[in-house]
This record gives sequence, structure tokens and C-alpha cells, in this order.
Amino acid sequence: MRSKQGYTPFLHFFPEEAMPHHSAPQRAVPGSGSTLPDLTGVVLPPRFRSRHARIQDVDGMSSLINEFADARIMLARGPLYLYQNIQDYRVITLPVGGRETVIACGGLHVLWEDLTEVRSVAVHPALQRRGVGRSIVLDLIEDARALGAAHVFTFTLSPGFFASLGFSAVDRDTLSPVVWAECSKCPKFYKCDEVGMMLHFPPQDQEQ
Repeated sequence: MRSKQGYTPFLHFFPEEAMPHHSAPQRAVPGSGSTLPDLTGVVLPPRFRSRHARIQDVDGMSSLINEFADARIMLARGPLYLYQNIQDYRVITLPVGGRETVIACGGLHVLWEDLTEVRSVAVHPALQRRGVGRSIVLDLIEDARALGAAHVFTFTLSPGFFASLGFSAVDRDTLSPVVWAECSKCPKFYKCDEVGMMLHFPPQDQEQ
């Protein structure tokens, strides 16, 4: 993971030869019932930004997240949840068909005084493996740092992706009880196949 001094938040440039090898944690492909826009052939700009989500982004975020929830890859998020937690989220958007379209999103939720969680990281299937998910998660990590968090946690089906960003696998038995409150809502609660991973900030980062 880049040092704080060497990291420029919210702006990422991935030259073709330096594209990351790990994709964001999704593999679903829209089916006939998909509500996602067709982004086949859409070309990403060489530079793209994530920004804090706005109320107007909720429909696009919900469609994107629930596409993967239908494939049992992540928890479903309805409009009510997203409206009430909009400040947790970041999005990346592109102009498609004359309107701003959410192509990726992810949330950072504060669980306790020293613990935050990255959740609901979703990238449009047509734009995966191009650094978009990496961009979102890097910015969420910086948000956690700015909040003064000591740790960033996530449950994931793609441990390699998060390991490339500095996360390490953790023993489930060592996790704080606050983590399991959200897990109890998951249909996979009694047979979870996700890996718990944690990123720890150095003490000097927490003091700034």
C-alpha cells in the first residue's frame, strides 16, 4: 500500500502496461432480467475520479449492488438503506447516453471507535479488471484514514484483490461482535464462504 506521503487521493491513472492484476470482487454477468445499462464497448477515460455519493445516485447504486446480490456475491441494498447511509458511499460515474451513470460504488461504514468496514464494492460487469474497483477501495481506505480509524475490515470472495491493497486474512474467532450484526442479515450466515480481512494503520496515521 502506498504511503500517505506518496498517495494522491481520489485521482487514479492506470497506464495500459501498469493495469492491476486483481479485479474487484465480482464475477456476475447481467442476465435477461438485468436492470443495468448496456456498457459494452464503453471506453474508460485514462483518468477517472471517485466522489462521495449523492441522493441522485441511489437508483444506479441499488441496481449495481443488487445485480451481484442476485448472484449471492454480496448483500442486497434497497433504496431505503442507501438513502439512509448515503454518506458512507463513493461512486464513479461516466456520461452514458446523455446522462451520468454509476459504473462503480463502494461504502465505508464505521463499526466502532477504531474499526471501519469496506462493503458493497460493485463494478459494472462490462468494466471490470480495469482498475475501477481498486480506485474505489483505495479512496475508501483514505476516507478511513481521514476519520482516524485504526483498522479497516472487509468480508470478501476475492482475498487476492484485497491482499494487493495491504489487507491480511484474519481468524473469524478474533473479530469484534459488532462485525456479526451485519452478517446476521446475510442468507449465507450459517454457511459463509467469504474471507475476513483487515488492514491496520500505523499509530502515527491515527493521530493525524
